[in-house]
Amino acid sequence: MPLYLDSFRNDHSNGYTPNSRIEGMESFANSLEKLFFAEATILNCTDRSLRTNLAIELNCNISLAEMLFHFNKGTWGSFKPSKTSFIKLINDLITKSGTQVDIEEFTFFLNDTAIVINKIYDNSIPEQLNDVIAAICKHYVHFSKGLTEIPYEIYVPVFEEKHHEENDILITNIETDNNTKKDYFKYWGLYFESEDDAVIYDLKSTTIENGDLFMLNH
Repeated sequence: MPLYLDSFRNDHSNGYTPNSRIEGMESFANSLEKLFFAEATILNCTDRSLRTNLAIELNCNISLAEMLFHFNKGTWGSFKPSKTSFIKLINDLITKSGTQVDIEEFTFFLNDTAIVINKIYDNSIPEQLNDVIAAICKHYVHFSKGLTEIPYEIYVPVFEEKHHEENDILITNIETDNNTKKDYFKYWGLYFESEDDAVIYDLKSTTIENGDLFMLNH
């Protein structure tokens, strides 16, 4: 099932609510918009440990190729240590809000695709967002079928569909922080207009494969 722009807004059964009143959230959203040339929507919920989990949606009026061009030039996003770096924005939000904050899901809506990045361990997105985008740059030619077709949705990461018990173990690993950094760089899920179903991109072999996949937000 593809994820569309209004998925969280129209279905609050997952516990996320818009228009957060967390201290510092407005400043955080404004800073994100400047860093990523975007309009930001931030949804949040508080879990049983009183950690605030965010779902961030950035609507960027650029194509994937333009995004990667500006990322490589260092004019889009800011990931190196500085006063305006992405990590510093997160840390400032934690300080201002007085609560633990993590990102459950980070979505870029571009003119020609959507990139959906899911949390796989505590603070995995703040720690790995730069590396994930760098990997998208590296694999762009391969997952776009030699630049002939851009997927309209990219899910990072996905896992091979296994028996129900093994999928439960995967979810438990996420909840207990047992996944590793490498899990972002094994398999991604892609949706193409030319394909009836999602396909799997294998980063190791740089090939697109058919098969069942397990998406973390479904």
